[in-house]
Amino acid sequence: MNNMESEYDSALYFAALKLIQQLCADGLISEEMFHEILNENADKVDTSEFLFYRSDRKEIKNDVSV
Repeated sequence: MNNMESEYDSALYFAALKLIQQLCADGLISEEMFHEILNENADKVDTSEFLFYRSDRKEIKNDVSV
């Protein structure tokens, strides 16, 4: 049962980090802060699936005309 709990915990950490990644993408937290949070949790989840955003990236606007 411990292995099952471990997988569940890992999934929760992964989901939380994905939400934090979105905060970074939205500019609500800095890239440095996001990187530090990932480093702190690297032992709990595989952090290779997370992207970093450059400050010089272009914004893509989603214009939907009705």
